[in-house]
Amino acid sequence: MKKILILLLFVPLFSCNDWLTVEPEDSVTFVNYFKNEEELKALHNGIASYMKNICVGDQPQFYNSLDADNIEWTYQGFWTLDPDTYLPEESMVLNVSWANFYEAIYMANVIIENEYRFENISKERAEFWLGQAHFSKAMTYFRLAQIWGDAPISKGSESIAPEGKRPALEVLEEAAKEAKLALTLPTYDQLRDVDGKQITSKQYASLGTVNTLLANIYAWMGGLTREEKYWKEAESYASEVIEGRAGAYDLESIGGLITNVFGKARSSVETIFCIDNDPIDIDRQYETRFKAELPGQMLMTYPYTTTDESAIALLAEDYWDDYTKIYVETVESIYPDENDARRREFWYQLGELTYPLTEWDDEVGDFVEVGREASPCAHIAKWRDVIIQENTQFVQDRPVIATDGDWIVWRLADLILLRAECRANLGLTTAVDDLNRVRARAELTDYDGPTDKESLRQEVFDERRRELFGEGQFYFDIVRNGYYKKYLRGKFQELTDQDIKNGALYAPVSSGAFEKNTLMTQNTYWQWQK
Repeated sequence: MKKILILLLFVPLFSCNDWLTVEPEDSVTFVNYFKNEEELKALHNGIASYMKNICVGDQPQFYNSLDADNIEWTYQGFWTLDPDTYLPEESMVLNVSWANFYEAIYMANVIIENEYRFENISKERAEFWLGQAHFSKAMTYFRLAQIWGDAPISKGSESIAPEGKRPALEVLEEAAKEAKLALTLPTYDQLRDVDGKQITSKQYASLGTVNTLLANIYAWMGGLTREEKYWKEAESYASEVIEGRAGAYDLESIGGLITNVFGKARSSVETIFCIDNDPIDIDRQYETRFKAELPGQMLMTYPYTTTDESAIALLAEDYWDDYTKIYVETVESIYPDENDARRREFWYQLGELTYPLTEWDDEVGDFVEVGREASPCAHIAKWRDVIIQENTQFVQDRPVIATDGDWIVWRLADLILLRAECRANLGLTTAVDDLNRVRARAELTDYDGPTDKESLRQEVFDERRRELFGEGQFYFDIVRNGYYKKYLRGKFQELTDQDIKNGALYAPVSSGAFEKNTLMTQNTYWQWQK
């Protein structure tokens, strides 16, 4: 155990990529490691510590497409493509850096490249940990391509040579290659830990997770190139999961979706991949408010952060411009069918919630309620289990500081609708079958609209918007479908085709990536924004 702890202490110092700021060690560093399976698990835990940032961290895409009518002023620049917000030299709004991404890739490479040193580990168990490492690399490269587009591809854990960026399509091909090497993983119900006990956490990769990742990789490649071969690949990998060949997944009931997927039950047949978010994992006593990247993306209000109706009424006023909010009429336009169960389950008393109207009463010496007024704002209720700050040393009114549930990356409804999107792009009317399966859970009748390619593609996009509201997919759906001028704001509306080719829809490369890497270049679009 002492050896494992030493390894974990020094792993951050071993980073080898010259686009980071850390010098590498050669293979001699690890000559005394990999003597048992516990040490492989320790390295994997190190990778897992980075996955929150890689999968659901505070990257720009969480804000530049926030599906709301107003956004907190701090993040307004992401809405409008304002360089002063994005460029790291000029703004500290977010640390838009890929450093943790390459830390994860490095650690995965350490496991993969040192397979020959494994001792006292069976072939089956070695394949399990190697599969986890390959999945982590694949997931990280996929996210790099989504967020930054062009990015370096590591030559290995011992390389110290400067690396220039590779085109986004090559980064995605690298992700696909690594993911395919993880297809040896078992289905999630067959995952076992070092002690032989079943693994229940769906942050561990399984056969279903890997196929879902491949479906997403190829769908993104299809969006970049509009080439049918990629949508065919995506459709095929999605079908492996949807049709039960990569694990037994199923849609929850609408109530089960709230309780088991988004709630503190943390156990669902619908969840494919998530980031564990256990209250005991992080010392929360110093936290005093919601973090913007938590599920719900800043739309969490009543009845979560306060139950003071007067405070809620104040926040709902039009003049409160700093407040992130979405109006009832906007939600109703997103969910146009009054019978849609998601109106009822995803939103708190939509269109029915009222606030008090008060007037000063001289006799009472205070404000008194004189009536009620309908709330103009909608309040999301997808996430209902919350974590409250108990330490009154930091806060007196016990505010909510986090959602109490895992951070869902992919669930079955998402994958079903992704397959529908691929089928629509392929001109296949079977996309309607996938659409109807998700609509049925929402208590809607079958889709009876036009089924030409573009109409069906738009309808699938709209259904993903409804089903996945607040789950962090909206921006990627917009980019993949080329709908940025239709749904994004500000300078997004002015982008030319050349701007898109130059990387306008990607984040700029952070300044830290240039410190030791003479081959690093800024995305062309952002270079011209300085």
